[in-house]
Amino acid sequence: MEHGYAARLDCAPCGRGADVDLDSLCRQLGAQFPLVEIRKHATCPHCGGAVTLAMRLAKAGPKPAGHPMAIRIKPTSPRR
Repeated sequence: MEHGYAARLDCAPCGRGADVDLDSLCRQLGAQFPLVEIRKHATCPHCGGAVTLAMRLAKAGPKPAGHPMAIRIKPTSPRR
């Protein structure tokens, strides 16, 4: 975010996708969470399918209100 990037998750099985709310993602997973790892931890909230991640430079200006695709974080297995 601080470098002007935006991220998008897309679901191949159902064709839906949306920009990632990076502020919420940082609050949920921490600012140091590697964004490229999100594919391993996220599923489509509509069909449960795997998602792909695309990053792009964001335009300066206000963020769009609302995000139609919230990220569903998969539960993690306890480490042994």
